[in-house]
Amino acid sequence: MFLLAAFAASAAADQRPVLSLVIDDLGYSLDQGLAAIELHGDHTYAILPESIYSRRLAIRAHQLDKEVILHLPMQSIRSGAAQEPNVLNESMDENQLTAEVHSLLEAVPYISGVNNHMGSHLTEFDFFMRPVMDSIRGYDPHLYFLDSRTSPLSVAYAQALDAGLPSVRRDVFLDNETNTESIYLQYRIWLEIARKHGSAIAIGHPHTQTLEVLRNNLATANTEFRFMRVSKLIEMRKARKSTQKRRERYPALQAVAD
Repeated sequence: MFLLAAFAASAAADQRPVLSLVIDDLGYSLDQGLAAIELHGDHTYAILPESIYSRRLAIRAHQLDKEVILHLPMQSIRSGAAQEPNVLNESMDENQLTAEVHSLLEAVPYISGVNNHMGSHLTEFDFFMRPVMDSIRGYDPHLYFLDSRTSPLSVAYAQALDAGLPSVRRDVFLDNETNTESIYLQYRIWLEIARKHGSAIAIGHPHTQTLEVLRNNLATANTEFRFMRVSKLIEMRKARKSTQKRRERYPALQAVAD
């Protein structure tokens, strides 16, 4: 409770909208991964398990005080995606899901949370997501889950909350289309959502065009917005919700404060 109060007081001192940026799919390329980690701001980096550069990039991000999360592979609607050896898929029973989740969590050091890689099929079913979220919580109850929302029918966010995991959902994909103009348009939409709602989460990838747009714009955005890793954004939203509940419960105290 003290930490929530302290966080709320700190957040109140800076009323700028919050931008949370997550860079997915780190681990395939060392150069692109390092370039992403060096972006201006307090960002979050989703690292694929068991990829060639995953541990090296996680260690580098940690050295630079950047947040690391596991980019957990899940079955896609795309045919053949579930054939990858470390993808959670519908053929697994609960024991197999738990064992595989724990193995993949151990593969990436310094993680603060998890988000789904692909998963447009698996995240649509609560009977798959429930054991996945229970497995994450069983491994470490302090981890959070970010629903990448690769399907509009995803139940991952709801199942994470039901399992007792802190959870949030992605607002914008920056680079579903990888041309610079489209990425910049999604970047502007990300900022507009943050202006309207106070915060917004964008997911991008270490594509050359994405990194170019971000390098060219993040530093100037810092005058109007705050950059915040996802774990801190979750804390901020929790603190604000707690404050709002107190105001609703004790309106007389709010009148005095005003």
